[in-house]
Amino acid sequence: MDRRPVLALITIAVVALAAAPAVVVFGAGWLSLTSTGDGAAQRTPEAWALFALFYLVWMLGLTVLLIVANDRLGCHWQSWDRVPRDGKKPRRRREAGLKYLAGQEKARTEAPRAPRDEAPR
Repeated sequence: MDRRPVLALITIAVVALAAAPAVVVFGAGWLSLTSTGDGAAQRTPEAWALFALFYLVWMLGLTVLLIVANDRLGCHWQSWDRVPRDGKKPRRRREAGLKYLAGQEKARTEAPRAPRDEAPR
C-alpha cells in the first residue's frame, strides 16, 4: 500500500487545524487585526497574550499529533545531513574486534621478555 496519499491527507488536515483557532477568534470578532474607532473589536493586550499562549500549546499538540501519525504509518523522520548509523550487530562485532586487538596488544607489551643472549632450550 502506498502511504503517500495518506501522509499528504494527514499533513493537509494538520495545516487546516493549525489555522482553525485564528479563523474562529478573528471570525467571531473576539480579536481584530485592525484598529476600529469605536473600540468594539479592540481588545486588551492580555487577550492577545492569552490567544498567543493558547496558540502555542495548540501548535505543540498538533506537532505531536503529526509525529505520532507519521510514526504509526511507518514514516520515521531522519536527518538527511548525517551519515546513517550501522546496525547493532556490525557495531558490536566491530567493538569486539577492537577489544580483541587491544587485548592482544596489551598481552604483547606486558609479556615477560626473554633475554636475547640466551638460546632457547
